[in-house]
Amino acid sequence: MRSAGLLAGAAVVALTVGACASAPGPVPGVGASPSTSTSASGVASASAATPSASVPTGTPGAAYLDVAYASDDSVSHRLDLYLPTTPGPSATVLFLHGGSWAIGRKTMLGGYGALRDALLARGYAVASAEFRPSTSARFPAQLDDVKAAIRFLRANAGGLTLKPDTLVLAGDSSGAHLAQLAALTGDDPAWEGTVGTTGVSTKASAVVSFYGVSDLTRLTSDQDAAGCQFDAATTGVLITLLGGDPAGAAREEALRASPVSHAGGARTPMLLLHGTKDCLVPAAQSQRMADALRAAGTPAQLELLPAGHDDGAFYTDQVLRGLVLPFLDRTLG
Repeated sequence: MRSAGLLAGAAVVALTVGACASAPGPVPGVGASPSTSTSASGVASASAATPSASVPTGTPGAAYLDVAYASDDSVSHRLDLYLPTTPGPSATVLFLHGGSWAIGRKTMLGGYGALRDALLARGYAVASAEFRPSTSARFPAQLDDVKAAIRFLRANAGGLTLKPDTLVLAGDSSGAHLAQLAALTGDDPAWEGTVGTTGVSTKASAVVSFYGVSDLTRLTSDQDAAGCQFDAATTGVLITLLGGDPAGAAREEALRASPVSHAGGARTPMLLLHGTKDCLVPAAQSQRMADALRAAGTPAQLELLPAGHDDGAFYTDQVLRGLVLPFLDRTLG
């Protein structure tokens, strides 16, 4: 098991994928030269009907790094996009990193590197987005940013050789929380925000959640039930995210921010992968999410592994090619 990255001094528990992971290595089949690894900026915030002129043209096998998905030049509003070597248009998987909503980067790959490579080899385009940390902007800023990244990819799908109607959200830990929540609130005007391009659908085709946070109101009690001792640090993380104690003044906000509260929303199929040895985000979180989705009539596949948080077991060929890719094949047709 890799480091869970606890930063207790800053009241940040890294509900994360590899907070200490290294920068990305070469991507098989993806060009790494300056001519194919392109930075784009200045994406217009105008109507999504007109794709931004600064968006790169999709070239099979190319990697486009630090592409701005909003026009404010914020480093928190950038994404990386990797295209498969097969000619497009391609279905897209947008990955959201973990890090307690407060730390982490789109380049901190951890297991995401193995996931990215497996998806590219199957012909998917893969994007990884930054979003504002909770230390600088409270919830729902993180969700607003995710919605903006979705709209950007969809609005510019033609030039990027992406399929506009096939977009999957994936994430780990706190990033999986955002993936779940973004999918369940897709196209809900109350949850769209105003970041970046507007007027474009944010509906997702599916979600792949790695050890995700689904119920903020019961995260500490789930930790207690699992015999873990993270209460104070976890509460600190949630106070930073929500602006108050989820067990007190911010309880209503914690409910609103919990994907399980929106299980009756958009009917987005989900694959929920979780470890039975996870002490940081106990498996009860994904079990509760699966139960709520099924009760609402939404397809939910729960896979429990004998693994801990951010465990390498989630990114083996057995899991990626035996569970993740078949789920996407079945769901997307």
